[in-house]
Amino acid sequence: MAAATLVAFSAAASGDELRIASWGGVVNEANRAAYWDPYEKATGTKIVDDTFNGEIAKARAQVESGSYQWDIAEMEDAETLTGCEEGLYEKLDMSRLPVANLLPHTYNDCGVVSLGAGIGLAYNKAKVENGPKTWAEFFDLQKFPGKRGMRKSATFTLELALLGAGVPKEDVYKTLATKEGQEKAFAKLDEIKDQIVWWSSGTEQIQGFLAGEYDIGVAYNARVAAANKTQGQKLEFVWDAGYLLGNNFWVILKGSPNAKAAMDFIAWATAPKPQAEFMRHIDYASANKEAFALLEPQYLTYMPNTPERAEHGIPTDVAVWRDNLDTLTERFNSWASR
Repeated sequence: MAAATLVAFSAAASGDELRIASWGGVVNEANRAAYWDPYEKATGTKIVDDTFNGEIAKARAQVESGSYQWDIAEMEDAETLTGCEEGLYEKLDMSRLPVANLLPHTYNDCGVVSLGAGIGLAYNKAKVENGPKTWAEFFDLQKFPGKRGMRKSATFTLELALLGAGVPKEDVYKTLATKEGQEKAFAKLDEIKDQIVWWSSGTEQIQGFLAGEYDIGVAYNARVAAANKTQGQKLEFVWDAGYLLGNNFWVILKGSPNAKAAMDFIAWATAPKPQAEFMRHIDYASANKEAFALLEPQYLTYMPNTPERAEHGIPTDVAVWRDNLDTLTERFNSWASR
């Protein structure tokens, strides 16, 4: 059966080229090792990767102009739902996905989760031995002076600002959905604006720590793990401060001339074996629950969705972002540029 499937993929995709936008650095390296190189070898399809920061505007521009840089993009929760409703992405052929084995909330009409991440508070223990343990302390420049590394994006940044303002984690999205809550988030960011160093990719995020641009920042759990394991760093990820659980979804840009080959790739990549291999290369979770059974125990050490950490995680409320993404992104970009 496996051989027949491989032959089918090979016949369908041989000679094709797929252009995939991902997040660079260790994410692209893990994708290359687990997905792209094995798929190229199995099918003859060449994978050409690009790096972006999840900007839905770049996908819109390609679809509207009919000029495609990408066939597949790894969009985050909000951008996946928003783009799906706008018609920016192809509808996936669900009959080709292992839906029965996919974890809850890891797929929708237009996308399937490529990775699940924790976005939280981190500090460099080599520079700040006892760093901030809460988001209120993250925003306390008197107790913890110095620059703060933060993601240059409305998504995640506004939620974390509300945590810093004392909003309970269970009320973050309910608050963000209101005008008063949005004002509260921007007011909190105003308190530290002149101390913020913005990063726009996971690679930049870690480089900021390594270069000493900041010793306290917002970070992705797997980027912290990779820096500690492969670069000898002493970065601390503060799980119990509360962290956001965010997903990336593989989506196919609407009208892509390689839409069929893109669906072939996504169907292949959601199988347990490649998903387990991905988690061996980076500490982000996959969508297929059967992949976890293939993992050796040591690879669960830094995973963001383990049972003991679940109580501290805050799942992204995609409905709130669906209703506010463009407005808050425009406001945030204007605010950050001033």
